[in-house]
Amino acid sequence: MELEGFSQLEKIAEGGMAVLYRGIQSSLGRPVAIKVMKGALQGTPEAHEMFEWESRIVARLDHPHIIRVIDRGLTSDEMPYFVMDYVEGLTLKDALKNKKLSDRRKLRIIMQVAKALGYAHKNNVIHRDIKPGNILLDREGNARVVDFGIARLSEDTEVSTIKEEGMTVGTPAYMAPEQKRGASFTSSASDIYSLGIIMYLMLANKLPKAGYPPPSHFNPKIPSSLDKITMACLAEDPDRRPSADKLVALLLKALKGAHLNQEQKVEAQETFKDPKEKFRLLDVIRETRFGSVCLYENRQDHSLMVLKKRIGNFNGYNESEILSRIKHRNIINVRGVSRNDRLFITILEYLPGGSLQSRMANPMPVDEFTVVADQICDAMAFAHSNRIVHGNLRPHNILFDDTNTVKVMDFGFEPHYVETEEENWYKAPGESPSAQSDVFAAGVIFYQLLTGSLPEWKRGLLQPCAAFSEIPQNLRTVIKAMLCLETHVRVQSFEEVKHALHLKDVAGPPKDKTKIQTAPRKGRKHGPLRTLALAAALVLLLGVNGALYFWIYVKKSGDSAGATALQIQPPSEEPEFRFQKVDRSKPN
Repeated sequence: MELEGFSQLEKIAEGGMAVLYRGIQSSLGRPVAIKVMKGALQGTPEAHEMFEWESRIVARLDHPHIIRVIDRGLTSDEMPYFVMDYVEGLTLKDALKNKKLSDRRKLRIIMQVAKALGYAHKNNVIHRDIKPGNILLDREGNARVVDFGIARLSEDTEVSTIKEEGMTVGTPAYMAPEQKRGASFTSSASDIYSLGIIMYLMLANKLPKAGYPPPSHFNPKIPSSLDKITMACLAEDPDRRPSADKLVALLLKALKGAHLNQEQKVEAQETFKDPKEKFRLLDVIRETRFGSVCLYENRQDHSLMVLKKRIGNFNGYNESEILSRIKHRNIINVRGVSRNDRLFITILEYLPGGSLQSRMANPMPVDEFTVVADQICDAMAFAHSNRIVHGNLRPHNILFDDTNTVKVMDFGFEPHYVETEEENWYKAPGESPSAQSDVFAAGVIFYQLLTGSLPEWKRGLLQPCAAFSEIPQNLRTVIKAMLCLETHVRVQSFEEVKHALHLKDVAGPPKDKTKIQTAPRKGRKHGPLRTLALAAALVLLLGVNGALYFWIYVKKSGDSAGATALQIQPPSEEPEFRFQKVDRSKPN
């Protein structure tokens, strides 16, 4: 097997549809896994479509516990292939067979797979074949879900030629009851049932059968809380099973940090001194060399809070301190801040709805987009009115609570892009943090939400993708104005952005640019009413253009002060945490 751009190809697995190779990507010198469709299926359109479908689905997903597709193409024999991250390790199936997993590692795997499914389901992707053989474990014991070959979108599948009526997909031992009736009956709840089978297997060391007792019947060490969660996932009625997000919440409460390794617990204890043991560590949400994000539970009232640690960089401390004293419904509640010479810590409310990034695998419908965009504008307008610039607005730091209310966070935090080779797509080249740079970042996010892709520029001009032409004219106009590379031409405030989002689309449905005619064809005659109408339209057009240029002139000459970042005076340092009581009776 030879493939241009890759070397040292070695066959490592084979299935009914494809062969999996390990190789080295020549351009970057990194190991990759390459999935190539079998030549015997070359004349089978359905197989081609399913193979292409898998690569398209996984390429949309970006989650630490889902294998990532990084490239795709055709071999010299015209067979499709796609390239994935290579995970050095073994499958959960092999690990269970070898009995190499400790109880803690089993619990961590269950949690990670549940989080991966929560992310996939938010993006309407159903896996449909969750089983131990499709869960890879790296050398640290972290799980990656693989093989989305029979996955589909829960709302609208593009695999139109594959008839699912009367067809079953999945692995019988792990299939939900409704899945056995036919592929068309599967839903996100079917994935939860499959995970419930895996949970039962890992906890009781055997597969469940009809009339099976809870896992603790076979393993007395299993707490009753885990028994209940496992059996809830295995409910016959799909509506009685928890969603993936609910499952994660139930597991966090039940495990009380039992899935974390000792290093994680020690690191958390060193960061957050809690001599009275008032708080219990439930989860380490994220760990990087820049810091960590941990979830804690108050032992007394069982409320949750997030502790965010930032090492060696104090950008964002001043903004966090101010936001601990002022509140807005669309800005995350900062409950306290603290710092020393090495790091600073922010204590935040816990938001179970995840980030905007976790909902962007597919373009967002206009109605849903408008609700999200409105709230982002409200949050940013409030921050700017209080002289707070974000400077790093992006989908990862726009979160949702359990009622789907938008909450913006990380005001003033230094972008990680500054310290890595990754490009910051949400910042205009050479531009410093300011109110106008926040408008630009929001424009990129809005463009992504509606089109599913990042904007591109050529010679300083936005080059809209095909999907951009399909959205309403008023949204295209305001997003283009937000994405102007010159700040004096760009929309100057989020109040203006929000107003423009709700302007009625008087231009009607978008038209193909190649078909637009700026003048009547030569020789074509019009009646007097038609001529009068054209003249009136011309006068109106000249008036609108004049008003627009006058507006730009006024903005350019009179609003220069508004185009620069407002400096925040550092507050006096306070070494201890300060928890603020919020008067809920007062409006934001």
